[in-house]
Amino acid sequence: MPWFVIDDSAHMHPKIVAATNAGFGLWSRCGSYASQHLTDGIVPGVIAKMYGSKPQVSKLVAAGLWHEHGHTCSHPKCRQPAPGDYYMHDYLVYNPSRREVTARREREAEKKRKWRAEQESRANRSGNDDDPNANREGIDGDSSTNRERKNHDAAGQGDASQGDDEGTRARAFPSPPLPSQEGGEGREPSAGSRGRASEPALSLIAADWQPSSDDVRAAQLARSDAGREQLSPQQIDTVTRKFVRRMADDQVRAAGFGGRWVQWAERERTEPAGSLGSNVVQLPGMTRSQQQRAGLDRLRQQMNGGSS
Repeated sequence: MPWFVIDDSAHMHPKIVAATNAGFGLWSRCGSYASQHLTDGIVPGVIAKMYGSKPQVSKLVAAGLWHEHGHTCSHPKCRQPAPGDYYMHDYLVYNPSRREVTARREREAEKKRKWRAEQESRANRSGNDDDPNANREGIDGDSSTNRERKNHDAAGQGDASQGDDEGTRARAFPSPPLPSQEGGEGREPSAGSRGRASEPALSLIAADWQPSSDDVRAAQLARSDAGREQLSPQQIDTVTRKFVRRMADDQVRAAGFGGRWVQWAERERTEPAGSLGSNVVQLPGMTRSQQQRAGLDRLRQQMNGGSS
Protein backbone atom coordinates (compact mmCIF):
# COMPACT_ATOMS: atom_id res chain seq x y z
CA MET A 1 0.00 0.00 0.00
CA PRO A 2 1.19 3.61 -0.49
CA TRP A 3 2.50 5.76 2.34
CA PHE A 4 0.82 8.90 3.70
CA VAL A 5 3.48 11.61 3.62
CA ILE A 6 4.01 13.96 6.60
CA ASP A 7 6.68 16.65 6.33
CA ASP A 8 9.43 16.45 8.94
CA SER A 9 8.72 20.06 9.98
CA ALA A 10 4.99 19.47 10.46
CA HIS A 11 5.39 19.49 14.25
CA MET A 12 6.00 23.26 14.21
CA HIS A 13 3.93 24.34 11.20
CA PRO A 14 1.56 27.21 12.13
CA LYS A 15 -1.47 25.34 10.79
CA ILE A 16 -0.62 22.25 12.85
CA VAL A 17 -0.06 24.36 15.96
CA ALA A 18 -3.43 26.06 15.42
CA ALA A 19 -5.14 22.68 15.03
CA THR A 20 -3.74 21.52 18.44
CA ASN A 21 -2.45 18.02 19.16
CA ALA A 22 -5.91 16.47 19.02
CA GLY A 23 -6.62 18.05 15.65
CA PHE A 24 -3.22 16.93 14.33
CA GLY A 25 -3.99 13.38 15.44
CA LEU A 26 -7.29 13.44 13.53
CA TRP A 27 -5.55 14.92 10.46
CA SER A 28 -2.87 12.18 10.50
CA ARG A 29 -5.33 9.36 11.01
CA CYS A 30 -7.65 10.49 8.23
CA GLY A 31 -4.63 11.03 5.97
CA SER A 32 -3.70 7.39 6.52
CA TYR A 33 -7.27 6.40 5.65
CA ALA A 34 -7.18 8.43 2.42
CA SER A 35 -3.86 6.85 1.42
CA GLN A 36 -5.03 3.29 2.09
CA HIS A 37 -8.33 3.69 0.24
CA LEU A 38 -6.92 5.87 -2.56
CA THR A 39 -9.47 8.65 -2.11
CA ASP A 40 -7.12 11.31 -3.57
CA GLY A 41 -7.45 13.36 -0.35
CA ILE A 42 -11.21 13.11 0.21
CA VAL A 43 -12.20 12.39 3.84
CA PRO A 44 -15.78 11.08 4.05
CA GLY A 45 -17.84 12.84 6.70
CA VAL A 46 -18.69 9.54 8.40
CA ILE A 47 -14.95 8.78 8.80
CA ALA A 48 -14.26 12.24 10.23
CA LYS A 49 -17.04 11.79 12.79
CA MET A 50 -15.88 8.26 13.66
CA TYR A 51 -12.23 9.24 14.24
CA GLY A 52 -12.66 12.72 15.74
CA SER A 53 -14.99 15.21 17.38
CA LYS A 54 -16.83 18.14 15.84
CA PRO A 55 -14.56 20.73 17.54
CA GLN A 56 -11.47 18.98 16.16
CA VAL A 57 -12.93 19.00 12.65
CA SER A 58 -13.77 22.69 13.01
CA LYS A 59 -10.18 23.48 14.03
CA LEU A 60 -8.81 21.66 10.98
CA VAL A 61 -11.15 23.61 8.69
CA ALA A 62 -10.35 26.90 10.42
CA ALA A 63 -6.60 26.24 10.15
CA GLY A 64 -6.88 25.53 6.42
CA LEU A 65 -5.80 21.91 6.70
CA TRP A 66 -9.22 20.66 5.57
CA HIS A 67 -11.71 22.14 3.11
CA GLU A 68 -15.48 21.84 3.29
CA HIS A 69 -17.86 21.73 0.32
CA GLY A 70 -17.89 25.10 -1.43
CA HIS A 71 -14.38 26.14 -0.35
CA THR A 72 -12.57 28.89 -2.25
CA CYS A 73 -8.97 27.58 -2.06
CA SER A 74 -7.09 28.73 -5.14
CA HIS A 75 -4.76 25.73 -5.34
CA PRO A 76 -5.55 23.84 -8.58
CA LYS A 77 -5.15 20.40 -6.95
CA CYS A 78 -7.55 21.05 -4.09
CA ARG A 79 -10.69 19.25 -5.18
CA GLN A 80 -14.22 20.17 -4.20
CA PRO A 81 -15.64 17.56 -1.78
CA ALA A 82 -19.28 16.51 -1.70
CA PRO A 83 -21.53 18.11 0.93
CA GLY A 84 -20.69 16.66 4.34
CA ASP A 85 -17.22 15.45 3.24
CA TYR A 86 -13.84 17.15 3.55
CA TYR A 87 -10.74 17.54 1.42
CA MET A 88 -7.15 17.53 2.76
CA HIS A 89 -5.39 20.68 1.55
CA ASP A 90 -2.42 19.98 -0.80
CA TYR A 91 -2.92 16.19 -0.52
CA LEU A 92 -1.98 15.47 -4.16
CA VAL A 93 1.04 17.75 -3.96
CA TYR A 94 2.82 15.32 -1.64
CA ASN A 95 0.96 12.02 -2.11
CA PRO A 96 0.45 9.91 -5.25
CA SER A 97 -2.96 9.87 -6.88
CA ARG A 98 -5.17 6.81 -7.24
CA ARG A 99 -4.27 6.62 -10.94
CA GLU A 100 -0.52 6.65 -10.21
CA VAL A 101 -0.75 3.94 -7.54
CA THR A 102 -2.96 1.73 -9.71
CA ALA A 103 -0.62 2.08 -12.72
CA ARG A 104 2.41 1.19 -10.58
CA ARG A 105 0.67 -1.89 -9.18
CA GLU A 106 -0.26 -3.02 -12.68
CA ARG A 107 3.34 -2.63 -13.85
CA GLU A 108 4.63 -4.66 -10.90
CA ALA A 109 1.99 -7.36 -11.45
CA GLU A 110 2.92 -7.59 -15.16
CA LYS A 111 6.60 -8.00 -14.24
CA LYS A 112 5.69 -10.85 -11.91
CA ARG A 113 3.55 -12.57 -14.55
CA LYS A 114 6.30 -12.36 -17.18
CA TRP A 115 8.95 -13.62 -14.78
CA ARG A 116 6.83 -16.57 -13.67
CA ALA A 117 5.94 -17.46 -17.26
CA GLU A 118 9.63 -17.48 -18.15
CA GLN A 119 10.47 -19.73 -15.18
CA GLU A 120 7.68 -22.18 -16.07
CA SER A 121 8.78 -22.25 -19.70
CA ARG A 122 12.39 -23.00 -18.74
CA ALA A 123 11.26 -25.69 -16.29
CA ASN A 124 9.15 -27.39 -18.97
CA ARG A 125 12.07 -27.41 -21.41
CA SER A 126 14.49 -28.95 -18.91
CA GLY A 127 12.24 -31.50 -17.22
CA ASN A 128 13.41 -35.00 -16.17
CA ASP A 129 12.04 -37.54 -18.72
CA ASP A 130 12.60 -40.53 -16.43
CA ASP A 131 10.35 -39.20 -13.68
CA PRO A 132 7.60 -36.81 -14.85
CA ASN A 133 6.67 -36.08 -11.22
CA ALA A 134 10.22 -35.34 -10.10
CA ASN A 135 11.31 -31.87 -9.06
CA ARG A 136 12.52 -30.37 -12.34
CA GLU A 137 14.36 -27.54 -10.67
CA GLY A 138 16.57 -29.71 -8.42
CA ILE A 139 20.03 -29.18 -9.96
CA ASP A 140 22.81 -28.12 -7.58
CA GLY A 141 24.74 -24.99 -8.34
CA ASP A 142 21.82 -23.21 -9.94
CA SER A 143 21.76 -19.42 -9.82
CA SER A 144 20.33 -17.83 -6.70
CA THR A 145 19.70 -14.50 -8.41
CA ASN A 146 15.97 -15.03 -8.68
CA ARG A 147 15.67 -16.04 -5.03
CA GLU A 148 16.06 -12.48 -3.80
CA ARG A 149 12.85 -11.03 -2.39
CA LYS A 150 11.69 -7.79 -3.95
CA ASN A 151 10.45 -5.05 -1.65
CA HIS A 152 7.40 -3.42 -3.27
CA ASP A 153 5.61 -0.50 -1.71
CA ALA A 154 2.37 -2.28 -2.70
CA ALA A 155 3.15 -5.29 -0.47
CA GLY A 156 0.17 -7.59 -0.04
CA GLN A 157 -1.50 -6.15 -3.17
CA GLY A 158 -1.35 -7.29 -6.80
CA ASP A 159 -2.12 -10.75 -8.13
CA ALA A 160 -0.28 -12.92 -5.61
CA SER A 161 -0.50 -13.27 -1.85
CA GLN A 162 2.35 -14.05 0.49
CA GLY A 163 1.33 -17.68 0.76
CA ASP A 164 0.84 -18.18 -2.99
CA ASP A 165 2.25 -21.62 -3.88
CA GLU A 166 3.27 -20.77 -7.44
CA GLY A 167 5.02 -17.59 -6.32
CA THR A 168 6.83 -19.44 -3.55
CA ARG A 169 7.93 -22.23 -5.87
CA ALA A 170 9.16 -19.81 -8.56
CA ARG A 171 11.30 -17.87 -6.05
CA ALA A 172 12.61 -20.88 -4.14
CA PHE A 173 13.44 -23.10 -7.13
CA PRO A 174 14.72 -21.16 -10.15
CA SER A 175 14.93 -23.37 -13.22
CA PRO A 176 18.31 -24.82 -14.24
CA PRO A 177 19.99 -23.79 -17.51
CA LEU A 178 19.18 -25.81 -20.59
CA PRO A 179 21.48 -28.82 -21.18
CA SER A 180 24.40 -28.12 -23.48
CA GLN A 181 24.08 -29.46 -27.00
CA GLU A 182 27.80 -29.22 -27.81
CA GLY A 183 29.30 -32.34 -29.25
CA GLY A 184 25.92 -33.98 -29.76
CA GLU A 185 25.71 -33.63 -33.54
CA GLY A 186 26.73 -36.48 -35.82
CA ARG A 187 26.50 -39.15 -33.11
CA GLU A 188 23.65 -41.62 -32.81
CA PRO A 189 22.48 -41.95 -29.21
CA SER A 190 22.50 -45.45 -27.76
CA ALA A 191 19.33 -47.43 -26.95
CA GLY A 192 17.52 -46.13 -23.88
CA SER A 193 19.17 -42.71 -24.11
CA ARG A 194 17.86 -41.46 -27.46
CA GLY A 195 17.19 -37.73 -27.32
CA ARG A 196 18.90 -37.37 -23.91
CA ALA A 197 22.58 -37.74 -24.81
CA SER A 198 23.49 -34.27 -23.57
CA GLU A 199 21.61 -34.44 -20.25
CA PRO A 200 23.62 -34.60 -17.00
CA ALA A 201 24.38 -38.09 -15.68
CA LEU A 202 22.12 -39.31 -12.88
CA SER A 203 23.62 -40.77 -9.71
CA LEU A 204 22.66 -41.92 -6.22
CA ILE A 205 23.06 -39.57 -3.28
CA ALA A 206 26.34 -39.68 -1.36
CA ALA A 207 26.22 -40.72 2.30
CA ASP A 208 27.90 -37.47 3.34
CA TRP A 209 25.84 -35.21 1.06
CA GLN A 210 25.18 -31.71 2.43
CA PRO A 211 23.04 -28.84 1.06
CA SER A 212 24.81 -25.78 -0.29
CA SER A 213 24.50 -22.36 1.33
CA ASP A 214 22.21 -21.36 -1.57
CA ASP A 215 19.98 -24.36 -0.83
CA VAL A 216 19.73 -23.37 2.84
CA ARG A 217 18.88 -19.76 1.96
CA ALA A 218 16.23 -20.91 -0.53
CA ALA A 219 14.63 -23.22 2.05
CA GLN A 220 14.55 -20.52 4.72
CA LEU A 221 13.04 -18.06 2.24
CA ALA A 222 10.40 -20.58 1.17
CA ARG A 223 9.52 -21.30 4.81
CA SER A 224 9.23 -17.57 5.49
CA ASP A 225 6.91 -17.12 2.49
CA ALA A 226 4.78 -20.02 3.72
CA GLY A 227 4.53 -18.52 7.23
CA ARG A 228 6.74 -21.18 8.86
CA GLU A 229 9.51 -20.50 11.37
CA GLN A 230 13.17 -20.67 10.33
CA LEU A 231 15.17 -23.86 10.86
CA SER A 232 18.02 -23.76 13.37
CA PRO A 233 21.45 -25.23 12.41
CA GLN A 234 20.66 -28.33 14.52
CA GLN A 235 17.31 -28.75 12.78
CA ILE A 236 18.96 -28.36 9.37
CA ASP A 237 21.39 -31.18 10.26
CA THR A 238 18.49 -33.37 11.39
CA VAL A 239 16.49 -32.64 8.22
CA THR A 240 19.52 -33.40 6.04
CA ARG A 241 20.14 -36.78 7.71
CA LYS A 242 16.50 -37.76 7.22
CA PHE A 243 16.59 -36.57 3.60
CA VAL A 244 19.79 -38.48 2.74
CA ARG A 245 18.44 -41.64 4.37
CA ARG A 246 15.16 -41.43 2.41
CA MET A 247 16.90 -40.76 -0.92
CA ALA A 248 19.26 -43.71 -0.30
CA ASP A 249 16.45 -46.04 0.80
CA ASP A 250 14.38 -45.17 -2.28
CA GLN A 251 17.41 -45.50 -4.61
CA VAL A 252 16.65 -42.10 -6.09
CA ARG A 253 18.94 -41.09 -8.95
CA ALA A 254 19.26 -37.44 -9.93
CA ALA A 255 21.72 -34.98 -11.44
CA GLY A 256 21.59 -32.99 -8.19
CA PHE A 257 19.69 -33.13 -4.93
CA GLY A 258 19.68 -29.46 -3.92
CA GLY A 259 16.20 -28.66 -5.20
CA ARG A 260 14.72 -31.83 -3.69
CA TRP A 261 16.28 -30.97 -0.33
CA VAL A 262 14.84 -27.44 -0.46
CA GLN A 263 11.36 -28.88 -1.01
CA TRP A 264 11.87 -31.34 1.85
CA ALA A 265 13.15 -28.62 4.23
CA GLU A 266 10.32 -26.25 3.29
CA ARG A 267 7.72 -28.82 4.38
CA GLU A 268 9.57 -29.93 7.54
CA ARG A 269 7.50 -29.38 10.66
CA THR A 270 9.33 -28.08 13.74
CA GLU A 271 8.34 -29.08 17.24
CA PRO A 272 7.30 -26.35 19.70
CA ALA A 273 9.82 -25.31 22.31
CA GLY A 274 9.86 -27.58 25.38
CA SER A 275 8.34 -30.60 23.61
CA LEU A 276 9.98 -34.01 23.39
CA GLY A 277 10.88 -33.47 19.73
CA SER A 278 12.54 -30.15 20.58
CA ASN A 279 14.57 -31.79 23.35
CA VAL A 280 15.72 -34.50 20.99
CA VAL A 281 17.02 -32.01 18.39
CA GLN A 282 18.98 -30.06 21.00
CA LEU A 283 21.12 -33.00 22.20
CA PRO A 284 23.93 -33.54 19.64
CA GLY A 285 26.34 -36.44 19.97
CA MET A 286 23.71 -39.00 21.07
CA THR A 287 21.81 -41.66 19.16
CA ARG A 288 18.13 -41.06 18.56
CA SER A 289 17.11 -43.75 21.07
CA GLN A 290 19.38 -42.18 23.70
CA GLN A 291 17.89 -38.76 22.96
CA GLN A 292 14.37 -40.13 23.30
CA ARG A 293 15.18 -41.80 26.63
CA ALA A 294 16.76 -38.58 27.91
CA GLY A 295 13.69 -36.63 26.85
CA LEU A 296 11.37 -39.10 28.62
CA ASP A 297 13.48 -38.91 31.78
CA ARG A 298 13.15 -35.12 31.77
CA LEU A 299 9.37 -35.39 31.32
CA ARG A 300 9.13 -37.78 34.28
CA GLN A 301 11.15 -35.36 36.43
CA GLN A 302 8.84 -32.50 35.45
CA MET A 303 5.75 -34.57 36.27
CA ASN A 304 7.22 -35.54 39.66
CA GLY A 305 7.94 -31.93 40.57
CA GLY A 306 11.62 -32.06 39.62
CA SER A 307 12.55 -35.03 41.86
CA SER A 308 14.81 -37.71 40.41
